[in-house]
Amino acid sequence: MKRIHFFLSSVTAAILLTVGGLFAAAHPPVAQAQTVQKDYVNHPEKANIEYAVKNKLMWLYPDGNFRPGQPVTQADVVAGLVNVKGLTVGAPVQGFPANHWAKVYYERANKDGMLNGVVISPNKVLTREEVAKLLVNAWQNVRGSVTQKNAEDRKNESYVQFVVGYRQMKPRAGKFPNGVATSLYDSFGSVTRAELAYTLSFMKKDFLEVREAEVIADKMHNSIKISGGYITVTAPKTRKELEAKFLIVTKSGLFLDTLKKGTLTYPS
Repeated sequence: MKRIHFFLSSVTAAILLTVGGLFAAAHPPVAQAQTVQKDYVNHPEKANIEYAVKNKLMWLYPDGNFRPGQPVTQADVVAGLVNVKGLTVGAPVQGFPANHWAKVYYERANKDGMLNGVVISPNKVLTREEVAKLLVNAWQNVRGSVTQKNAEDRKNESYVQFVVGYRQMKPRAGKFPNGVATSLYDSFGSVTRAELAYTLSFMKKDFLEVREAEVIADKMHNSIKISGGYITVTAPKTRKELEAKFLIVTKSGLFLDTLKKGTLTYPS
């Protein structure tokens, strides 16, 4: 543990941690096989497919294939996002088919707020825009994505434009929702299982790093000591992939974030 001493001058405690780089119910009946992979061994998304299967975000079919080019349904996306976040508590979804394999996933997604503003249609093959809306909903209580999307400077963006900007979905040429051509933000095409594997793998890693950062920030906050005009914070060891940034906010709202020889000074 490394101890860092900061000179205290009319300071209100506030510590933020930023993360560099980039987050168990039963699967449907086809999810039981874990046999030798066949159809994705040479696929560009092989690593993400393997990550998604290993972490139970997605599944292999009984013949051992992943079917990377198969378009995903709403149920596929909802189930994957529920698995990414490890949700376990549900709330009933009115009118949902009682015997549908994804019923428990939809209930957990509903409790989480993931289905807000979404027309329930589990067997529908979704467009990229429809998938993107679910991604934004899912990340509201992780990174405030709905709030960001509704901000004045982002509200006119398509959902695809928003999530591609955060690397949660890969770009593709096509058309915006209004029909205008785009080289990056197609809203009308479907999403394949391989593409969903990329998305879920990226979001799972992001989710885990956010949770790790929260634990580190809590430890730092609980370690704060003020004595003799100095504030002392104990910084836990972190993985080298994580970047810790310490900010102290003065009562007047100014940020102290420049560290020189152990002393925070006003940014120049």
